[in-house]
Amino acid sequence: MEKSIARKDVKGRILIVDDAPDTLEIIQKLLRYEGYNVALASTGEEGVKKVEEEKPDVVLMDINLPGIDGTEALRRIRILNPLQCVIMLTAFATVDNAIQALKEGASDFVKKPFENEHLIHIVNQCLEKYKTLKEKERLEDEVRRLSVTDDLTGLYNHRHFFKTLEAELVRLKRQRTSLSLMMVDLDHFKSYNDRYGHLEGDKVLKNVGEIVKHSIRHNVDSGYRYGGDEFAVLLIGASMDRAMTIAERIRSSIENTEFQNITVSIGLSEYRDPLDLEGFVKSADDALYTAKHAGGNRVHRNAR
Repeated sequence: MEKSIARKDVKGRILIVDDAPDTLEIIQKLLRYEGYNVALASTGEEGVKKVEEEKPDVVLMDINLPGIDGTEALRRIRILNPLQCVIMLTAFATVDNAIQALKEGASDFVKKPFENEHLIHIVNQCLEKYKTLKEKERLEDEVRRLSVTDDLTGLYNHRHFFKTLEAELVRLKRQRTSLSLMMVDLDHFKSYNDRYGHLEGDKVLKNVGEIVKHSIRHNVDSGYRYGGDEFAVLLIGASMDRAMTIAERIRSSIENTEFQNITVSIGLSEYRDPLDLEGFVKSADDALYTAKHAGGNRVHRNAR
């Protein structure tokens, strides 16, 4: 038997929550032989904790547990992971409780004493269901990501810029915090494209995207490909002085890349009442225009 276990690939991660040592041992051996990685818990609280820490694919849990019972543990587990597949174990006398657990979000239930093959079948079914749900969630996340992301640079796209800016302006007025906007435009990009070709031009745009991402705060600020060779950056809670520091970091990083004659002009604006969304964007655009027509490779701040 041990050799067979060693040969099997791990099918999935199972957590068994039961306060009966004999039941834990029997199910553990059974599922390990089937190729599962098995973790154990003997109370509802311990089961919930292990779900949070170990993220099993399937939870096999007795309804009657010391401390919080299986139904309450199920509720807490579903809060941690709404997709979590949980199979309830129940004695004949608590089938009504098992049906209630199904209403609370349990995937299935198995009556004690159970037949080994039936238990394995239910666990296998739940594992496949969980994998399907996780893949569906992953695909939905990917669709959402692609809908707001520029394929070439990995930054957010033009449409998402305006949605985010609108939301940030609402938050700014509610919380009375700072918001700075940076507009970035590549200098000499058309001539670079004409000389080296569009594939090389795409490499420049990707590189600029990477520099922007690494120059701003992850999950706080946000970078966008605004269009063509123009980029935008929203700096949340940033004063003009802070924005100038970040803009200069981006400008100098791009100047020092391997791409010959590629530099950037940057326009900065810090939000001031009574600007609306369009007026705020125009103020940063005006600063960019000034930087561009002063020779490029510089940062200009809007004095408004």
